[in-house]
Amino acid sequence: MTDQDPPLRAPLGVRGVRGFDVTTRVVIALALAVTPVHVLQTGSGAAGWLALAVSCVGVVLVGLRPRVALVLVAGAPVLGALLGAQPLPLWTVTCFAAFLLTLRGTSGLLVAVVGVVTTTAATFFTSWTFAVETNPEVAVAPFAALAAAGAGSAMRSQRQYWSALEARARDAVASRQAAVDRSVAEERVRIARDLHDGVGHRIAVVSMHLGAAEVHLPPGADAARADVTAARGAVQQVLRETQQILHVLRVGPDDATVAPTPGHERIPQLVEAFVAAGVQVDADLPDLGRPLPPEVSAAAFRIVQEALTNAQRHGTGTVWLRVGLADAVRIEVVNVRSRRPAGTGGGHGLVGMRERAASAGGRLDARADGETFRVRAELPAVPAETEVDA
Repeated sequence: MTDQDPPLRAPLGVRGVRGFDVTTRVVIALALAVTPVHVLQTGSGAAGWLALAVSCVGVVLVGLRPRVALVLVAGAPVLGALLGAQPLPLWTVTCFAAFLLTLRGTSGLLVAVVGVVTTTAATFFTSWTFAVETNPEVAVAPFAALAAAGAGSAMRSQRQYWSALEARARDAVASRQAAVDRSVAEERVRIARDLHDGVGHRIAVVSMHLGAAEVHLPPGADAARADVTAARGAVQQVLRETQQILHVLRVGPDDATVAPTPGHERIPQLVEAFVAAGVQVDADLPDLGRPLPPEVSAAAFRIVQEALTNAQRHGTGTVWLRVGLADAVRIEVVNVRSRRPAGTGGGHGLVGMRERAASAGGRLDARADGETFRVRAELPAVPAETEVDA
């Protein structure tokens, strides 16, 4: 599921549960409302009113005591039939109550058994026969109760199943986002490690120049010598703290984390390694001896490395690589996308390349163009302070 996918729409049985609940209660209320008319027309007398009262109490208790409500609602038509009343309206209430109870979570098996037994008994007690010719209700009533209980139970199961699917989808999205965030954090640590390598080198150079300046100071420049000595001591302290930071950032499960930070000048060797691994690479590389800022040099190498790795995993055929060094460092990698099913890899290489480009003050664009996949990156060829001085 992606951001472009349309939102999933729940089935009607899930979306309309509230509506079915309200509608069923309205139908039950209407059935109970017309029952007094039936009692008066059939002359059921006290038996009919007693059965109606029991059924009404059961309906009221549906939300409070479901099992008690089931016993009362299902037993009301049986009571009325035994006392000589006509049970037809009340076993209709029993069927709708069975649907409502199972929809709200009461055991479907329990409701079905009670409903079938009581409606069968109620219709039997009216004529004391199971003959369908003379007592057709004896065949209709139990199947109606069974169907109502089954429908309510099925809708409840579908709602629970859909809720489980939604929970799994939320967990999957959260896990995916956590994996992306973790990948970004790990890539930023690697970027910071590479940048700190360059920072440590520059601090060491500054310390060296301060030492030379201290040596070249003329006799009598005690105040200047003291300032240079203090500055050199502060720089050396910064260098030690930077080395401690590097030591923390370089903690990893393999020895690759302590390897020197590769630069753009090693891109040809990188291409040769991929060719030796069986990747067809058509590379157009300029003279890469031109010095670049350390963060740009490291970013250029890592972007080419990740782009070729993605092409090896998800592409087919020849990979076209172009690197340009002019007013900016321009990198372009194009490969034909494979039609093989996607693998199980993390798929966060593009995130890492974008982080690399941004850390060096550049930008990166990666997109699919028909059957090809294209990565373009542009990085500044000179440090920002040099551009300002110019």
